[in-house]
Amino acid sequence: MSSVSQAYVLKTPRLELKITLVETSKLYIHEEIIPESLARLVDKIKSEGVWTDPIIVDEKTMVVLDGMHRVAAVRQLGFKYIPACLVDYDNPSIELYAWSRVFKPARKEGRSGLDYMDYLVNQLNTAGFRSIHIPSLEAGFKMLNKRSLIGLLVFEDRIIGVKSLVQDIKLIYDRVKNIENIAVNKGFTVEYHTEKDALSLARNGEAITLIPPTITKNEVREVALRGEVFIHKATRHVIPARPLRVNVPLEWLVGNINLEEIQRKLVEQLSNRKIKILPPGTILDRRYEEELYVFE
Repeated sequence: MSSVSQAYVLKTPRLELKITLVETSKLYIHEEIIPESLARLVDKIKSEGVWTDPIIVDEKTMVVLDGMHRVAAVRQLGFKYIPACLVDYDNPSIELYAWSRVFKPARKEGRSGLDYMDYLVNQLNTAGFRSIHIPSLEAGFKMLNKRSLIGLLVFEDRIIGVKSLVQDIKLIYDRVKNIENIAVNKGFTVEYHTEKDALSLARNGEAITLIPPTITKNEVREVALRGEVFIHKATRHVIPARPLRVNVPLEWLVGNINLEEIQRKLVEQLSNRKIKILPPGTILDRRYEEELYVFE
């Protein structure tokens, strides 16, 4: 449970944001860390000399919703505190979706797209997966919601369901990772897209799409709190508002000063700065789907 005594509270139309500093030891991540991404982030933090953006955390459980690699980075750097934006995860304005996997042949070898689909399905069957034909996306999504499928493979008008023999969502996503690995080993590249974009690529015959089941908020909490993590790109949180550029000096994070005093200093600093509100779709370091509250 959160024990934050002081926070800068930013009330946005749909969600209250509490910006503060928290102890890194109290946080729970829910997705795996990619070593290469972590190494790049650590170098970036060192070169900037400040902590730019807060991680997004469920205030009730201290489960990290966005910022897994930043948590790993702060721990690797030996810092005790990290800037965080605490939110009410149960607020319906925070939406949770899945990332679809998009498979493309690394080299064109004269096969048609359907040939590549057959090839991938045969490789999965050989590896012990069981595939079935699905009559429609609607039927497929019903099976995904019941957790009777690991995922839906879609190419043009063809839909193949990959059967699941387990109900635990963590184990289902472990098998999604197995499918990714098989695809890569058999000459496909893997990209991660929103469900809408991935289906568009599949329907247009540009790629084979794998749509996994969507994880629930309670499942995110349960897996994280038991000390486990989902695979990379398992959850896609859409949060209606996000604070950026808090720019906390790294020396504040070391732990030489009492946490409440550092929290007070942060509140004071943020209270003296202006905020620029930017609309969804703004491109800064990347494209943001949410409304941005940028400290200047």
